[in-house]
Amino acid sequence: MTESADVIVVLQEHFEVIRTTHMRGLPILNPRMAVEVVAVRDFGEHRICVLITPWFMNLVLLPGKDEWSGVDQGESISIEFPREALDFMVSHDDAIGTFLSAVLFRTVTDFPDQDTAREVARQVMEDLFTSDKKTARKTINRRSLLTGLGAN
Repeated sequence: MTESADVIVVLQEHFEVIRTTHMRGLPILNPRMAVEVVAVRDFGEHRICVLITPWFMNLVLLPGKDEWSGVDQGESISIEFPREALDFMVSHDDAIGTFLSAVLFRTVTDFPDQDTAREVARQVMEDLFTSDKKTARKTINRRSLLTGLGAN
């Protein structure tokens, strides 16, 4: 696997290729969105980030070592964060290595723009690492994003 900083670039480039090849022209793409890795931070020996694409938004955990390389693709692993435990799916990729992903938004068709997606990603990351649930902001969901009626 490549170095941690480089794997972030490789992750973004990998999904940009998917956008321009496999996903091109599909109606599920939000034309106001781009492939971007944001809210990158250290998490123990790992790097965690949010991957924004024109078709989904995922939390991605990149290992500092190949500790999940022996786990089958598609298996689920629970990872404990200060706020809560999340289930991640294991993926293997020749360029990226083994990484874990957790769905934040299965579709981003309702996001008005990339700036909003970035802000949601930053808020998710902040909340994930806030151990006091009372002080953490409520998670933004599609309804609150579009209507401003509050979060879940």
